[in-house]
Amino acid sequence: MKKDLESPNEAHSLLNEILEEVRRNPTPLNYWNAYRRIRKLNLSDKGIPENKKVKIAVLSSFTVDPLVVYLDIKTRLAGLYPKIYVAPFNQYPQEIMDKKSQLYIFDPDVIIIAVQAESLLNEDFLPNFTQISDDEKREKEKEVINHLKNLISILTSRTDGLVLVNNFIVPWFSPLGILDNKEEIGYRRFFQELNEVLTEIYRENRQVYVVDLESLASKHGKSRCINYKMYYRGSIALSESFLPVVADEYAAYIKALKNLTRKCIVLDLDNVLWGGILGEEGFDGIKLGDSPEGEAYVDFQRLLLSYYNRGVILAINSKNNREDALKVIREHPNMILREKNFAAMRINWRDKVENMISLAEELNIGLDSMIFIDDSPQERERMRQALPQVYVLDLPPSPFEYCESLKSINDLNTLTLSEEDKRRGEMYYARRKRMELMKSIRSLEDFLRSLNIAVEIKYADSFSIPRITSLINRTNQFNLTTRRYTQAEVEKMSSQPDKYLIYSMRVADKFGDEGIVGVAIVKKEEKEWVIDSFLLSCRVIGRKVETALLAKIIEDARKSGVFILIGEYIPTSKNEPASSFYRDHGFEMIEKKGNMIRWRLDLKRATVKTPEWMRVTYG
Repeated sequence: MKKDLESPNEAHSLLNEILEEVRRNPTPLNYWNAYRRIRKLNLSDKGIPENKKVKIAVLSSFTVDPLVVYLDIKTRLAGLYPKIYVAPFNQYPQEIMDKKSQLYIFDPDVIIIAVQAESLLNEDFLPNFTQISDDEKREKEKEVINHLKNLISILTSRTDGLVLVNNFIVPWFSPLGILDNKEEIGYRRFFQELNEVLTEIYRENRQVYVVDLESLASKHGKSRCINYKMYYRGSIALSESFLPVVADEYAAYIKALKNLTRKCIVLDLDNVLWGGILGEEGFDGIKLGDSPEGEAYVDFQRLLLSYYNRGVILAINSKNNREDALKVIREHPNMILREKNFAAMRINWRDKVENMISLAEELNIGLDSMIFIDDSPQERERMRQALPQVYVLDLPPSPFEYCESLKSINDLNTLTLSEEDKRRGEMYYARRKRMELMKSIRSLEDFLRSLNIAVEIKYADSFSIPRITSLINRTNQFNLTTRRYTQAEVEKMSSQPDKYLIYSMRVADKFGDEGIVGVAIVKKEEKEWVIDSFLLSCRVIGRKVETALLAKIIEDARKSGVFILIGEYIPTSKNEPASSFYRDHGFEMIEKKGNMIRWRLDLKRATVKTPEWMRVTYG
């Protein structure tokens, strides 16, 4: 039977088999074979959720077809269904400047601009570099930067897609030899300054990101980054060994854009946070500091703490005696991570799969948000088979390699990082304290009253937009539509108050300030307002704060002379907790459009009031 005659279900089943082969054995040959086989499949977009689709455009000054192979497979391995448009060779300026080009017809979600500095410099630049004055070098720097800056400016004015622009690989060779750094602008310094200027221009821009190709090349080895035989024969600028490294970096941005990154690291204890078996070695016998192996565990904890301090949740899943393990965590002088750093702990003798499910429920996050780290190959394989949604890190046998192993994965990235994100760990610790209080109070309302909840609702501003964007792209459970927007798109909506209102909601109680945890986007129409997005961080689900946000929207609608409020709900595999939101607040269902359900509230007949025991202020 020919591949192109296979049914869509058969094609998707074969796709999964092909990808599993690559996942198990990621050799260049397997990537190429997988790409060829997938191209022959009768794959259909029908039934694929929008957030699983991604359109990528690649514009370059060199041949990128081999890179597309790896980029296609890397994004598929992340669970995405990519469509990739490759602009004609070295035609990126024309593609960007022509409003009717295939680039804009394609309407990409992600645009990759891969341009070599050498292609922007004339052929005499290297041979005559030692004869060029510093002023001429400065002018040449401006020329290169302005070329890219002007094109990117045109591009971002015509598309909301995420723009990834490579910086430049700093040459390891200089015609000045060992005297290169004695010049004010040596050959290597010339390229370094290009990178510094490029980075600074787009530092605050949330649509354009500078991909650090220079750092990737340095780590990979610059002499290994190019295959000169292929370069001169086909203008292929990246070597076979460097291609997957670059594609992996692009995939990190794409996964962050499509909210396919992880936010919780779940850790075993013995031979992960310390060396040895606590039950056998005892408190004083475990390896933690004071030896080369012990220092490796300390450094691994330091790395984990750095993730914690930028908002990654840490949890424990360990077969151990709970009190013995807690004694080490609380009292061992060389422990870097303490009890307050763990949002949840399962220290018992139960099956770790059962513990993982329990942890996800307690933290109110999906299993696909979790990374599992365990030294036992058997426990890792058990987790992979039972819970394939969980990312299982293949921890190396030696603790000396633990840090490099964790650093190598690109599943913990975000496109924005707010102050609330950085404080996520301590917020989850406060959540544990609330749960303990809740168990001691019988009535839910009495419990909520005891929290002294304070809510602040404001319109989006430059301070809150990064956090709003982060919530929009990371929140799944209490998210009525799960529509995703880039920061550039949020900023654009915020700048049109006649068309949109964007709300942020901050929540605090006696255990601490949760920061901005609620977002609503309202589209203003002539006779009705439509709630385009309404979402709430899982940290505050159950505290009724969503009612206060809805009440504010209703109040604003009435003041504007609008008395019809439309709410939209798009069911997903994760947002069932939000399914009854509109019904619970008096809306009536009016229609189903595809997979979207629309609800209506007549503000002349009904309203929504904030719970009287909640203190609400408005910015």
